[in-house]
Amino acid sequence: MQNNNPPHPQLVKLFTQAYVAHSNGNQSMALVAYKRIQKEFPDFVDGWTNGSVILFEMGRSAEAFDMATRAIELAPENPTAICAMANAQQSLGKIEEAQKSFQKVLELDPNNVPALTNLAGIYNRAGQFEEAINLDDRAIKIQPLNSVLWGNRGHSRMRALDLCNAESDFCKALELDDTNALSRWNLAYVQLLQHRYHSAWPNFRARMALNDWAENNRNFGKPQWNGEPLCGRTLLIYSEQGFGDTLQFVRFIPRLAQFGGKILLSTSRLLQNLLSGIAGIDGMTIEGEPLPDYDLVVPLMELPVILDVDISDLAPLPPPSLPARQPIPELTRSGYKVGLVWAGSPAHTNDGLRSMSPRFLDMLADLSDIAWYGLQKPPAIDPPRLPGFIDLSPYMHDFLDTAQLIKQLDLVVTVDTAVAHVTGFIGKPAIVMLAYLPDWRWGIDELLTPWYPSLELVRQSKHGDWQGVVNQLKIMIGQRAGSCSYTKVLQFGCNLV
Repeated sequence: MQNNNPPHPQLVKLFTQAYVAHSNGNQSMALVAYKRIQKEFPDFVDGWTNGSVILFEMGRSAEAFDMATRAIELAPENPTAICAMANAQQSLGKIEEAQKSFQKVLELDPNNVPALTNLAGIYNRAGQFEEAINLDDRAIKIQPLNSVLWGNRGHSRMRALDLCNAESDFCKALELDDTNALSRWNLAYVQLLQHRYHSAWPNFRARMALNDWAENNRNFGKPQWNGEPLCGRTLLIYSEQGFGDTLQFVRFIPRLAQFGGKILLSTSRLLQNLLSGIAGIDGMTIEGEPLPDYDLVVPLMELPVILDVDISDLAPLPPPSLPARQPIPELTRSGYKVGLVWAGSPAHTNDGLRSMSPRFLDMLADLSDIAWYGLQKPPAIDPPRLPGFIDLSPYMHDFLDTAQLIKQLDLVVTVDTAVAHVTGFIGKPAIVMLAYLPDWRWGIDELLTPWYPSLELVRQSKHGDWQGVVNQLKIMIGQRAGSCSYTKVLQFGCNLV
């Protein structure tokens, strides 16, 4: 084809088969066709490039990398091949290499929109928001009617905490394409961060159309409840997302008594014991086990949407009465008792933002009279290097165990994980360490949260600044521990010198 001769009929046939299959979403058939092209026409660059693209879409990044490598060997200055390589590199965690590859694509083709948007994503994750927004601007100028590109810039602005302009971009994206679920969800996120709940809840429903949440939208084969009177019927409420989300949203269940029905809650076995005493729950089932008879179904996180919850409706449930457990010897030592959690589940979408290295907590080592405890589950191989640190995870079999341990501590210090919700749920004090762009539930600049009055929030002042957070944390723990010691001295009637 490079010598302008007519393409081989077999190549045209195979390429057409691959293109049509790919367009119809049949990646496997398209890949078979491209592999035949590679075998029969090994110098045809697009056969390798397009095969790499499909493998990347299928999650087979190492194979995508190999195919892109061959494409670049055939055509070192081909922007499409280099872009395919960059996608594979990024998926394999080779971020620096991917960044250089996308930059090379833009040197060769300044108007390459995929390279602009992917490079903007890399800059966003690195906290280089100005650079990301500039690339988004360029992409929008090239394709001003592309809803996705407006949503991308809105996301970059949201990451930079420019919420006003982010909201404007999301609204523009939806004006261009009302079905853009990601932009609608991000619009809800911005509104929720500002506690504009009445505006946010209708947009909050867009989460169920996103790949990250779609699996949570389970089909039970029963009608969805939308807030109509139950008239004695049985409503099944199921935990939609994580443990923390469940603990946060069960507060709305008692309000369902006004609808006149029976309430069943389907949740994780790990939460069953902790949630067993909540008012308004007539029965509880464990996820994956057979269900009793019921008439209607609704995900738990849909309740604030149906109830049109406002900030004045966020009062938590009364702290549960926890059953006593056998004393744990490790908790009998002296000192101000502090439990630590520094990381969440790696499977969480934003875990890279919300989790921190335990090495940052090493900075707390010179605080005196502190008894340090690990509430990390599963336990870390290399926990914080703090004097007398004790791992409590062997005692944590479910969230009731966790709550009972927390009840015996003076303070919990945690990143944004389920432990923060457990601590708030039982009304114990905690300091929650938050990323620069926090999860929507924590608001944007408050030191306290209406969701859990016993929690105090410490925020990054810039992207990734955990050291600054721990500097604040050190002062706060020292003050609390000192105040506690002073109170104990007064109680025992000792003289203060």
